[in-house]
Order: sequence, then C-alpha cells, then structure tokens
Amino acid sequence: MSNSKRIVGKVIEVSGPIVEVEFEENRLPSLYSILKIKDSDLLLEIEEYSSPSRCKCLALGLTEGIQRGAICEDTGKPISVPLPDKTELKGRIINVFGDPIDNRKAFKTKEKVSIFASPPPLAEQEVKPTILETGIKVIDLISPIIKGGRVGLFGGAGVGKTILLTELIHNTAFKEKGVSVFAGVGERTREAQELYSELKRNKVLKNTILVLGEMGESPGVRFRTAFSAVRIAELLREKGKNVMLFIDNIYRFLMAGMERASMLGQMPSEVGYQATLSTDIGELEDRIASTSKGSITSVQAVYVPADDFTDPAIVATFPYLDSIIVLSRQEVAKGNYPAVDILASSSDALDPSIVGKRHYKIASEVKKYLQEYKDLAHIISILGIEELSLKDRIVAKRAERLRRFLTQPLFSAESFSNEKGVYVPLEKTLEGCEKIIRGEFDKADLNDLYMKGEI
Repeated sequence: MSNSKRIVGKVIEVSGPIVEVEFEENRLPSLYSILKIKDSDLLLEIEEYSSPSRCKCLALGLTEGIQRGAICEDTGKPISVPLPDKTELKGRIINVFGDPIDNRKAFKTKEKVSIFASPPPLAEQEVKPTILETGIKVIDLISPIIKGGRVGLFGGAGVGKTILLTELIHNTAFKEKGVSVFAGVGERTREAQELYSELKRNKVLKNTILVLGEMGESPGVRFRTAFSAVRIAELLREKGKNVMLFIDNIYRFLMAGMERASMLGQMPSEVGYQATLSTDIGELEDRIASTSKGSITSVQAVYVPADDFTDPAIVATFPYLDSIIVLSRQEVAKGNYPAVDILASSSDALDPSIVGKRHYKIASEVKKYLQEYKDLAHIISILGIEELSLKDRIVAKRAERLRRFLTQPLFSAESFSNEKGVYVPLEKTLEGCEKIIRGEFDKADLNDLYMKGEI
C-alpha cells in the first residue's frame, strides 16, 4: 500500500497505554492493524471500534510525550514476523515484531508475514503416538512426552521450571536435531540473559530462535509475544521441520491478557480474570498442532500463584495438555532434583498401547510404592521406620531408593551444582527401576543412588 493511499487519523485521547484514534467516518482500518504515530517510534494495535469513526488502540510501548492531535498512519498490516526460510533466525534473539535485539547484524530481507493464522483443519492434523525421549529419568518414566503433543510444567516460584525447560531444550536439540523456538513471555531480563548464556555454553543456541517480550514491556507486547513465537513455529512446520516450542510462561501470557482486557474497560469475570480467559488460551493452544508436513511439540512453563492449582488461569490450561509435570516445593526441600511430584504428574502417553507393557508396568509399580510410602510417612515420622511391619519396611526402603534413583544432575544446572549433567536413555531408567523393585538395592546406601545417571 503506497503512502498516498494509507489511512490517516489523529489521536483524540491518551489514557495510559490506551490510545483512542479518530479517522474519517467509515474509513476505519482493520482490527489488529498497526498504526504508527508520526514523528515517534510508538506503534499502536487497533483492539476495538468505539464508533464508526473511532477506535481504541493498545500502545506497544510507552505513551509518554504523545499528545492529542498527533497524526497516526495505518501501516495496513498487523504485527508481522520474518519468514524463517528467507531469514537466518536460528541463534538470534528477536522481539514481538521479528526485529533483532541481540546487538548483532540486522536482517537483510524485509519480507514478513502476519502473526495471525487459523489452526490447521482437523483433517490435516496428525499426531502419531511416538514417544520423545528427553534423557531425564523421572519425565521419561512417569510423564512421557508425545512427539507433537503439549506438555505443561507446573510449579510455584523457585522450584526449577526454567532450569527444567532449559534442560529440555538442551537434550532435545541433540536428540531430535530439529529447531527450537523459545518464547519468553513476561519473564525478567536477567532470566533471558542467563538462558542465552546457558544455551551458548551448551552449544545449542545455533538451533534455537528466541522471541522475547519481557516483564518491563507493555501488556500488548507481552500478550502478542507468544503468538509471534507460534507463528514462527508454524512456518517452520510447513517447511517440513520438527519443531520444539518452549513457552515461559503461560501464566504471564494470561496475566497480560487480563491487563489488556482491563485497560479496554471489559467487564472481568469472577476472581478478576478477563471474561475471554478460555478464548485467549484456546486461540494460542489450538494453533500448536502437528500435520503431515511436520510437527510442533510444545513444552510450556506455567507459574502457579501461591501454589494454588485451583486458580482459574491454571485450570484453563489443563484441557489442552497431553502431559502434566508438577514441580513440588516439598521435593525441593528433600533435595530431589528435578523436583517433580511423581504422584501428581501424569501423561496421556502412559498407556500400554503407546509406551509398551513393560514401561507401563514399571511406572505403575513406582507410583504404587511411592503412594504406599506416602501413606506410611506419618507413622514413620512419629514412631520411626523400625516400628513398621517387615512388609511395610521393605516398601519404605524401596520407595526411598526409587525416589533417589529418579534424581539426576542436569546440564543446565552445572554452573550451580558443580556436577556434570547426564543424559539417561529410557532403557537404562527402566532397567534401574526394575532392579530396585526386585530388591537388588535394598541394602545399598541411599547416597549411592542419589544424583547419579544409570545404575
């Protein structure tokens, strides 16, 4: 669209990040079009129409210095990102608009595509029940990941969600040899810097695309960052790639949506969340799908406020997930890393027809031992393990050894723990659990099994 034909309007009201713009009657630009304010770097996204000549826009930046009467020009397109096959995005950090923010050379091509797209039709979607091995014992055993599925990493503050996410990027990069897309939604700048350094140190940055919309950004930017990352993953999938999509953090994405709705004056639902909570998460999750051309396997960190799993934002994510991995503060206190709550975690893939009868039987036995040990924990804490019956003492000993065996040093935590990370094949995990269940390690010291790889 040439400049002479572009629609021009003017600012009539600025209220925080909400800017109202007036155009000629019945000449309003399309919803979600980007407006550029003259003599300013500020961009506005059209969110809704308030009359035949006015629209409410969300500022994608700070509105300081923007005055009434300022001229706005319609760019004629929504937020857009570069085409990965025409731009070398791997190893780069970009913002929500697809522009590099890593102080390296600018992209040569200017060709971009809208971040908005429809999910692939059901007839084209394809999910083969193939297990994606991660090399992390507790995940491969208890919450196996389906290639092309969606995984939720749930936990409160400081239980290791980002560390585990970084480990999954590291391990799948070597195993799958595909492309990883990481969306940093509403996280701290420090965490983004640490992630970048960690990926570089582990030599997996070259196969990773980072899309960042950090905590200091406006709610409009934070909300759209996840869509930008999903669009890049979709474009790679259409080129036949197997893509790993990592989102940190889905809760922050929903919080940005809540701020956006509140600023637009939309009536909140119960507990203060936006009335469109289910729609917001659905629009994003429905696009994370696999087709006959390629796959998108998504791992999403979900911050649980005050460890409350009944929070509406947390509940809204459950229907879209194939595997749920719950990180527990109690496991952190016991020093069990990764701090996965085995009894609370689950996976649709833990089925004899998908993982096989042997894997299913071993995982069920492990859960059974840990559940029985949990039931005995109160008695043990009061009377001691010696007061249990011989059968219960055996259960307690094996449960303790199974839980210790399912810990391991992580590559992404080497700088904190000074222990070299290990990758454990699924077969070795099953073999180790079998030996413990058979009683071969009943007399072994717990420290001999703690933070080790295979037995």
